Amino acid sequence: MTISLSWPQLLIELISVLLLFSFLRAKAFPPILKAMRDRQERIRSDLEAAEARRREAEAMKAELEAEVKAIRERADQVLARAKKDAEEQARTILEEAQRESKRIISEAEVEIRREREEVLASLKAQIVDISLSVAEKVLRERLDAESDRRLVGEFVERIEVPQ
Repeated sequence: MTISLSWPQLLIELISVLLLFSFLRAKAFPPILKAMRDRQERIRSDLEAAEARRREAEAMKAELEAEVKAIRERADQVLARAKKDAEEQARTILEEAQRESKRIISEAEVEIRREREEVLASLKAQIVDISLSVAEKVLRERLDAESDRRLVGEFVERIEVPQ
């Protein structure tokens, strides 16, 4: 198959293409170009908005990180203060317990001394009573009360109760 071209046919086709191109240029290309420019502008605008949102998100992230850091620092301060207060309270309780135990021991020592003195006084009284009973027996036998009292007094004075 051979293709033959005739100049008139070629000229008609060329004119048709030129007419079609000029029609397209006048009627179809402007809306297409406008749509492409609008699309390009919308893409540029979307990219700029996305970049602005990204910068805003980064700024918000930095702000949130700073807030988290500040909150952690405040929490650490609160914990340190609570620990210090707890240690202070524990020390105060311990000191109060030590003072109370010293007071109780001191009161107990005073009570022990008082009871010891009472026991010693009671013991001395019993010794005196026993001595007087013995002396009374002896006196009945001797009938010399004055010398017996002197002997009992000397006996009581010589008795030393351990303290």
